[in-house]
Amino acid sequence: MTLESSNTTVGILYDIENAPFEMLNYTLGKARRFQPCRTIVISDWEERPEQKRWEKLLRRPGFTFRQISRTFLGKNSLDSALYDSAKLLYEEGVRRYFIITTDSDFVRIAQMLNSKEKSYIIGVGTKQASETLRNAYDEFIVYPAEEKETVRKKHTRKKAETAEEVLETTESKANKKAEPKKDVKSKKAKANKAEKNEKEKPVKAEKQEKAAKATKAAKTAKAAKTVKAAKTANDEQAAANAAAKNAKSKAAPQAAAAEKPEQASPVNHAAAAPSAAPAAKPEHKAKATALPEGTFAVRLPKTLRKQLEARMQEEEVTMDELITYLLMRGLSH
Repeated sequence: MTLESSNTTVGILYDIENAPFEMLNYTLGKARRFQPCRTIVISDWEERPEQKRWEKLLRRPGFTFRQISRTFLGKNSLDSALYDSAKLLYEEGVRRYFIITTDSDFVRIAQMLNSKEKSYIIGVGTKQASETLRNAYDEFIVYPAEEKETVRKKHTRKKAETAEEVLETTESKANKKAEPKKDVKSKKAKANKAEKNEKEKPVKAEKQEKAAKATKAAKTAKAAKTVKAAKTANDEQAAANAAAKNAKSKAAPQAAAAEKPEQASPVNHAAAAPSAAPAAKPEHKAKATALPEGTFAVRLPKTLRKQLEARMQEEEVTMDELITYLLMRGLSH
């Protein structure tokens, strides 16, 4: 079948066996870059009768869809039919083509389209397409458009980085502007603190003076209490000494009366001398006579002494003070 063509015609060769419908629809959108022109889409539509969407596509305005006939069946039959259709378009003067496939066998179609006069060929395929196939075209578009998405991501990342740089620059400028203000605030705060300390100095001095007076008063009171206690102890000691002196003065007449009978009867004294002599030997009597005036010696039983020692430790006083206290208590009763 002869197709009428011209230099304003774009031919689209569609490998229907290896490229899905979505890839064809994507390529039709890319072909609009050459508008206004005539677009002829060539493929074996009858080979895919189960795809009802072909019918809707074939009625699409602005495109011409042509059915090709396979001269033989089997492997590479579609490639050969597309090769023949492309050769016919080339002989009629078409020099712009889209080839939709990932099959490397279509390299020979591209070579044929550049055999005498160079054509502009755009390949559309997946990322699995070989380098040989890609190099046979003037352009190669990957479907789906991963490269464009990658470029968009890079562009977005670059924008984000640029925005971060702008933000950092703005922050640095703001910090530089804020530094003098910060210094002024710091100086002002230091001045306020120094002024506050100056105001608080008299208050602190007054508090310290009051504390010193209170401490001095406490020490004075403690010393007065100690003096009073010592005076009381001295008074008690003097009272005890007076009581002991009175007791001794009362005992002196009785001792004189006891000595007079001995002097009146020398016989009895002589007779009693042998028996009285041993009684004058004990050391405690000799010591008693040698004690200074105002001192009263008492011989205590062992049991009573232990009781007095226990009470002496409990009251934290000396033995003399304890006995003096007991004597004064007994005399007062």
